[in-house]
Amino acid sequence: MVLALSGWAVEDTACDPVHATAHLDGGRVRLEPSPAPAGPPRSLLVPGLVNLHEHLRAMMPTGRRSEGAPLREVITAASRVQEVATAQDYEVLTALGSARQVRAGVTSVVDHVYPLHRPDLLAGAVRGHQRVGLRASVALGVITEGYEPIRAGLEEVVALAARAADDLLPREQLFLAPVSLRQTSVEAYSGAAVAADREGLRLYTHIAETAEEVDRCVAEHGVRPVELLHRVGFLRPGTVLVHCLHLTDAEIELLAATGTQVAYCPTNHLRFAKGFARVVDLLEAGVLVGLGVDGMESVLHEMRQAVYAQGQAQQDTAALGSDAAFAMATTQGARALDVPGVSGRISDAPDLVRLDTSRSATQPLVDPVWTLVHRAGPQDVTDVVIDGRTVVRDRTLVTIDEDALVDQATLHTRRLAERAGSLVTDDWKLHPTALAPAGHD
Repeated sequence: MVLALSGWAVEDTACDPVHATAHLDGGRVRLEPSPAPAGPPRSLLVPGLVNLHEHLRAMMPTGRRSEGAPLREVITAASRVQEVATAQDYEVLTALGSARQVRAGVTSVVDHVYPLHRPDLLAGAVRGHQRVGLRASVALGVITEGYEPIRAGLEEVVALAARAADDLLPREQLFLAPVSLRQTSVEAYSGAAVAADREGLRLYTHIAETAEEVDRCVAEHGVRPVELLHRVGFLRPGTVLVHCLHLTDAEIELLAATGTQVAYCPTNHLRFAKGFARVVDLLEAGVLVGLGVDGMESVLHEMRQAVYAQGQAQQDTAALGSDAAFAMATTQGARALDVPGVSGRISDAPDLVRLDTSRSATQPLVDPVWTLVHRAGPQDVTDVVIDGRTVVRDRTLVTIDEDALVDQATLHTRRLAERAGSLVTDDWKLHPTALAPAGHD
């Protein structure tokens, strides 16, 4: 299939958009200036979007029954479902989540995979990414506390990472990822830092996500969470910390001084009433901040949510501009991933996304960056190229039979619910025999 996609190319916020046609040359995108058609801009070419934090396996479909559930209850319920999940569940549900990502213009993601209480689960998740064609870095979750059946200790996960590195995935796309101070011991954090040095891997974790977590950390260790991570050697260039909602000035300075990076998940923070991360202060301090979807809708939505949430937090609508939000979704996210050849730009890159801006919701279009941040959605994505391979063409996912995947995912989710004794089946109001296996099962 020959690639020839035309539109107004938005390289980054420092460059004026130019009308161009994109071609693939040796797996890289080459832009050639082309005459602009008369009338308003009806299509945009943009870099592949980066999602720095996701758990692609949605094993518990959300309905009204779960609205208002505290985060602790959500984690407990998820643990019971995860206990009974198989590698095939991981593969199918990861593929479904991956399809959702690429349809929304994401070409690179960090998939935080846990629990890893059985050795074949990681391979199942990676097969899910590969079936769709999504470039996924994997953060391997370490769990030492909480629900015993799904614990995956440090030694077990480090051994898994050593087997997977450069075989299942390139080493630069693997993180050792203690899940959180709620689910992982301080000793495991310290050990992960040592193991990361030995194995040439990076580090990743949820941190400072709730006020309760901060208070407990101070009570037990005499320091706040980010300070504790610094004490055990976890903060360093390449480490990604997710959430970072409750930080002091001193902790922000630590992140900047150590080159530690942050994945900001604004919609998740709003959805669970966690508070407002100090993103403006982090950026001013020189901390690299990218965007994470974390189970919400899309990076396209996260860009505007970042603008609105930071404006609300600062009581200043100019606190975080569209330029900064677009950079977090593209160049800043790519820098945080540090995957060779992926820059968060279009020219000489392996990724490309085209959006249709002809509909009324995105017109009149006078500023492409503003429109991308404040108006565009997954429904506007028409074409996606990842690693020089067309994954979405004319709004069709070409790497996998999407209808069959949806049927498979529905069947796997129902079976998971039944094995876990979940109330999901009561919510759906579907007859079990209405769903039959599709493809391999």
